[in-house]
Amino acid sequence: MRPPAPQSLRIGVIGAGAMGSVFGAALHAAGHQVTLLDRRGDHVAAINRDGLTVEGLGGGARHAIPATTEPDALRGIELALVLVDSAATAEAAAIAAAVLAPAGLALTLQNGIGNAEALAAGIGPARTALGCTYVSAAWLAPGRVLHSNTGETVFGLLSGAAEPRLDLLARDLAAAGLPSATATDAPGHVWLKFALNCAINPVSALTGLRPGEVARQAEARALMESVLDEILAVVAAKGLVLPCADPRAEILGHAWVRYNRPSMLQHVEAGRMPEIAALNGALVEEAARLGVPVPVNRAVAQAVLALAERVQRRLAAPVPDETALEAAAATEPLR
Repeated sequence: MRPPAPQSLRIGVIGAGAMGSVFGAALHAAGHQVTLLDRRGDHVAAINRDGLTVEGLGGGARHAIPATTEPDALRGIELALVLVDSAATAEAAAIAAAVLAPAGLALTLQNGIGNAEALAAGIGPARTALGCTYVSAAWLAPGRVLHSNTGETVFGLLSGAAEPRLDLLARDLAAAGLPSATATDAPGHVWLKFALNCAINPVSALTGLRPGEVARQAEARALMESVLDEILAVVAAKGLVLPCADPRAEILGHAWVRYNRPSMLQHVEAGRMPEIAALNGALVEEAARLGVPVPVNRAVAQAVLALAERVQRRLAAPVPDETALEAAAATEPLR
């Protein structure tokens, strides 16, 4: 017989951006002892001063949750919920290793692949959980986030074993309005979400279209389907079984009904580096190991990075001095 789950957990949310804030607020509302960790001092200060406000589906509720920029404030937590950008996963894994209680767990709900493996390298596979979520959120201002869509969240231990604390987490998230379930095949769920994000998010970022618009605009949809063809070829080469009968129909159907702004589009428009390396870039690397050609995914990843750099430059210099740029360029050797 499994031991009973505790009624509440000490939880540290590592990465309290839009998604981390929404999940942290839900877990706090469910009675867990939540502390938010984020590197942005203005966000942390606003939360500690005025509370965390969740707009949209959150109804504008204000949550009095402690927040910090100091990892040491999380020492002794029983669960680390990791929701940083994938580029920061190694840093988050080191924090989790330092602050978790000896039997504590780390759960990643990040987009992309390889995040669970990074956590497992720091705290061990038996203490690592992974999953995927179809919740959507957006950053509004320090201390304020938008909960824009509620979808299912699925997670489980990397080992596939049962874990009472994760059962408790799923129950309480559902009670707080975020439908959740545990699964023994969590990696398959992660790969399905990975395929979905690789197919939809970069096309949205490149075109500025929301998923439902991508699905209805002929050229954008054709690009999305070409990306998806290659993704499913990699899935087949890996011998993966995804948790749905028809992954193509599942992904296209998801795009058809969604009008949120994917995080990659938000990041590009805000001048932040998008998570393309953890999505299509990671797919390109996996495809190379398997000997599967993925030229469309490679081109899309390159285009997203080029677009992100262009936006960053325009934000820094909204009206570039073209004459000065051309004069400087004429003195540089062609590389």
